[in-house]
Amino acid sequence: MEQNNFTHQLRGRLAGIERRDWELWALALGAVAILAAGFFFFLLPSFLEGQKNIHIEADLSPALAGGLLVLLVLLVGYLAQKQVHIRGLRHSSILEAVNFELTHAHLLIDPVTKIWTRSALKDLLGREMNRVQRKQGTLVLFYIDIDNFKQVNTKYGHVTGDLVLAEVGGFLKHSIRGSDYAIRMGGDEFLVALVDTDLVGANCVRSRIQERVKEWNSKSPILGLSLSLSIGIEELDGERSLDDVLTSVDSRMYAEKAKKKE
Repeated sequence: MEQNNFTHQLRGRLAGIERRDWELWALALGAVAILAAGFFFFLLPSFLEGQKNIHIEADLSPALAGGLLVLLVLLVGYLAQKQVHIRGLRHSSILEAVNFELTHAHLLIDPVTKIWTRSALKDLLGREMNRVQRKQGTLVLFYIDIDNFKQVNTKYGHVTGDLVLAEVGGFLKHSIRGSDYAIRMGGDEFLVALVDTDLVGANCVRSRIQERVKEWNSKSPILGLSLSLSIGIEELDGERSLDDVLTSVDSRMYAEKAKKKE
C-alpha cells in the first residue's frame, strides 16, 4: 500500500514537472514567434516591392531599443533559470524514487538469510493466490521450523544462531526454482511457496531440502551441532484465504514436530 501511494504521488509530481516544462517551452517558442513576426514586418515592404537588395530601416529611440534589449535579456535569463529549476526538480524526484526503491527492497530482504521477509508475503503470494482462485495455476506451501533452535542460541550463541539461519535460508534458495519463493516468517520459521507444483513435486523438493540438511550435518563446521527441520505441507485450493491456509500449514508443521518427540 505504501509503495502504491508513493508511486501515485511520484507520477503526479513528474506529470506536474513535465507540464511546467512544456509551458516553459511554449513561452520560449511564443517569444521566438513574436521576434520572427517583428523581423518579418520590417522585411515585408521589401518583398512586396520586389527589391533585390533588402534594406531594413527602423526608427527606434535609444530608450526603446535599450528597453527591448533588456527585455530580451531578462526573458532569456528567466527561461534559463526556470529550465535549471525544472531539471533540479526532475533530478530530485528520480533520486527520491531510487532511494525509496532501495529502502523498500532492503525492508523486503532479510539481512541474515538473504531471502524475502514476512513484509513481502502478501505482495508475493497475493498474486499467486489470485491465479489459483482463477484456476490458472497451483500453489503448494511449506511451513518450516528449525528444531530446538533456542538451544542453539543458548549453547552456541547468537552469532552461531545467525549462521544456522543463513545456512537454512541457503538450503531453501538452492532447493527451489527461480519462480518459487522462500520467505523468513520470523525467528527460526520459514515459508516456501512452490508455484505450479503438485504434492508429488512438493515432496521431491522436501526431500531435496532434507538431503541438503543431511549433507550439512555430515560436514558440520560446528562441533556437536546437528540440524533438523520440521516441515508442514499443504496445497492451496483457492477457496480459503491466505491467513487460513497459513494457519493450517503451520499446524501441520507442529504436528510433525510433535511426532519427533514421541
